[in-house]
Amino acid sequence: MHPTMLRPLNVGEILDRSFSLYRRQFAPMLGTALTLYLPLAVLSATLGVAAASGSDAALVGGGILVLLIAPMMLVGVVLALAALTYQASRAYMGHPATVGEAVRHGFARFFPLALAMILTGIAVFLGLFGLLIGALIVYVLLFAVVPAVVVERRGPLAALQRSAELAEGDWWRICAVVLVAGLIATLPSMAVRFLMASAVSATDPMSQGFVSALGALVNALTYPFSVAATVILYYDRRVRAEGLDVELMAATAPVPA
Repeated sequence: MHPTMLRPLNVGEILDRSFSLYRRQFAPMLGTALTLYLPLAVLSATLGVAAASGSDAALVGGGILVLLIAPMMLVGVVLALAALTYQASRAYMGHPATVGEAVRHGFARFFPLALAMILTGIAVFLGLFGLLIGALIVYVLLFAVVPAVVVERRGPLAALQRSAELAEGDWWRICAVVLVAGLIATLPSMAVRFLMASAVSATDPMSQGFVSALGALVNALTYPFSVAATVILYYDRRVRAEGLDVELMAATAPVPA
């Protein structure tokens, strides 16, 4: 994106640009998502088969599988989040990244992002002491933790502080974008899981494994949109709070002879 196209956006414009960005970068962003979500789909299917088997041995084996597979799934989610955030940021600023570049950057920022996500989870949990609204307030305040870690290469604690600074004075608008984008990204997967679960036998391990895997693949299709919305919201807050658009235009302006 050329600096002159950066300007303050309303909620509808942020969502529209998110759709547009994902549409333009559909192949590379979906490729990145599938690269990291296909293993998750296999793991989800494995857990689904184990959970539906029903026998005591299967339940014990399923419990062991959960202990082994759950950390692997969390690693995959963090890597996907880091890679897609990098890819969305590069595309939005006019320098698209390939699948390989995105995945490599995801691995490079994995540990700082993983720790930042753990701290975010703790903060949201503590927010529950203020009931659901307290957790929502904290979650919205920390909306930009991932871009702060991936785009600005900040450490975990600095990323939390950075996000709170960017969210200052604009909580309601950020909340609207986060909630709407989250619903758009999660409802298709929930619908697919519900419809498929209703159509197949709850006691058939293979069917349940298929439903779990299909849900993970649908997530791979919709998740990049949610990431794109977060990235564009992050840049919008920088435009509003820091004059990023003016700064970039000044940096690219021709120097008088």
